[in-house]
Amino acid sequence: MVYNFCTNYLAGDMSPKNYWKFKEPYEGIHKLDKRIEKNLELVDEFVKIGVPRKQIFISGHSCGGLLTLMLLAAHPDKVGGGISYMQACYGKLSKKYKVKKVGSEEALAKFAKKYPGGAELRQRQIDNIKKLNSVPVLAFTHPKDNYEGLLSDWLEEVPGVKRIIISEDFKINKKTCVMKGKDWEENVSKQKSPGHTMSQADCFQYYNPTIKDYIASRINEN
Repeated sequence: MVYNFCTNYLAGDMSPKNYWKFKEPYEGIHKLDKRIEKNLELVDEFVKIGVPRKQIFISGHSCGGLLTLMLLAAHPDKVGGGISYMQACYGKLSKKYKVKKVGSEEALAKFAKKYPGGAELRQRQIDNIKKLNSVPVLAFTHPKDNYEGLLSDWLEEVPGVKRIIISEDFKINKKTCVMKGKDWEENVSKQKSPGHTMSQADCFQYYNPTIKDYIASRINEN
């Protein structure tokens, strides 16, 4: 499993403060695309030591989740598939632009008015993902994710993507979700962005069989 981290290790202009807060359409190779190139280099290293491509899976959370979709849309034959969690690279759009109250169309229009360059780049990435005949990705979303939880319906339009809405609240299969560390634990609902971290909670193990079945189906596909 190759995991996409939201790293600032790569050189470029995508700093935590302004990587999508620009006015003009972005030109050139964006840092997100550079991350994809580095992941592909890592995949090639695995292949060189004998790992079959169909046994290599790309995964990522948040911005890494969007990058997983971008990579599989652009290079579907390079790996076996992808698993994407809470796809989001452009801040807390659902919360900041009040999607639940005004709807997705009005919220995205407000985002585009404030950051036209960032909005154009986001839409361009989504449109590129939609172009492929089949994007073999298992994608998890949550409606209470402050980032793009209520802006994730476009995934339903991507051929090949299997979208799973984790739950409607902070429980899975009636089990309260808890984040746990070495010597601490906290109810997910108490966190700053609870919906965004649902896939990291103990209750998410409920979906382990679904993930295993997806991986097996991709590996065994002719």
